[in-house]
Amino acid sequence: MSLVTPWFSKLFDDNRRLLGEDWWPYGVGANRKAVDTFLRYHHEQGLSGRLLTSRDIFVPVLLDT
Repeated sequence: MSLVTPWFSKLFDDNRRLLGEDWWPYGVGANRKAVDTFLRYHHEQGLSGRLLTSRDIFVPVLLDT
């Protein structure tokens, strides 16, 4: 990778080391834990009337993406 910003390569390497190769995953399956955690916090803070999960907010065809 070649960029004009001299410190970008180090920052990118640091992020990769801390967050892994797939540090910005796509799809419901790859983010299910984060989404369900967010929904749990949402409920615990009284922002939703019932505890929702990713299965409640995404159409079934997306759950395996």
